[in-house]
Amino acid sequence: MEDSSKTFFAHADYRCSAFLNGSCSEDVPLNGSDLSVFLFMLVMSVLTVCGNMVVIISIVVFQQLRTPTNFIILSLAVSDFLIGAIMMPLQCVLLVDTCLHHGKTLCPVYSFISMIVGTVSLYNVVLIAADRYFALCNPFGYAAKMTVRTTSVCISFGWCFSFCYNLIMMYVGSSERGEGNVICFRECAIPVSNTWGLIDLIFIFIVPCLSIILLYLRVLRVALKHAKAISNTVKLTASQQRKKSELKATKTLGSVVLVYLMCWIPWYTCLVNIESLPNPSVSITYLMCLFFSNSCINPVIYAISFPWFRKSVRIFALH
Repeated sequence: MEDSSKTFFAHADYRCSAFLNGSCSEDVPLNGSDLSVFLFMLVMSVLTVCGNMVVIISIVVFQQLRTPTNFIILSLAVSDFLIGAIMMPLQCVLLVDTCLHHGKTLCPVYSFISMIVGTVSLYNVVLIAADRYFALCNPFGYAAKMTVRTTSVCISFGWCFSFCYNLIMMYVGSSERGEGNVICFRECAIPVSNTWGLIDLIFIFIVPCLSIILLYLRVLRVALKHAKAISNTVKLTASQQRKKSELKATKTLGSVVLVYLMCWIPWYTCLVNIESLPNPSVSITYLMCLFFSNSCINPVIYAISFPWFRKSVRIFALH
């Protein structure tokens, strides 16, 4: 193994000793920590699937909800739904059967799907920030150019880009050997070379996060200005009513963005500094719970802020 001073990153690798020996003889029962994570994931999976299903069905079924902004919310809800329906149950399975951590098929598939869904979620959050920026800072241009068709093209591009990028990283980035340290622990992961690790750090962490933060700082400044102007008006005009509605949507989606960054940044920071962690397996497991919980929190934010979501819940409950 190379000296750590010669490498940029330490790379998590699911190919541990049992896998390298061609068999899995580990028989580790669930401890208290794993059991807590298992139950947490199980409950979160059900809540995430149900909450995001309401969002998806509402926007698809009710024509009046098919706005450009809601289509971005729909895309985010689909990625959150996939996390609840696929990633959380798979994580529960991996906690129960430790041998599956060394599997030749399940772990790469699990990692690949999680990378795609994670990248799509981040792209959707960037789209939300850009949507709010143009809606408040250039309302006339937004109404003319930000159509459902344009939004659908942007969303489709995000899903295609995520799939292609992670496919290339999985088969090209992981094929370069001998570049970095490998941390072997009981988790599913894809070993990635230093080159792709640096590319991933820049384009899937630093650039998107900075873009989101800068866009929303600008949005916040404009939103405060509009809110002050509206609060000083006794009777609102139609234009001011639209601005008030946009401000409310901006506040709600700002909460979604903030919660996402709070869950995303610790997770990615942990992955980048995995070599310095005293117990990487435990740290990543708990941070994974934090990251996954974001998918369950989003519908709660919608329920608090969007009347259409609450109305949809009542309609579905009655039927």
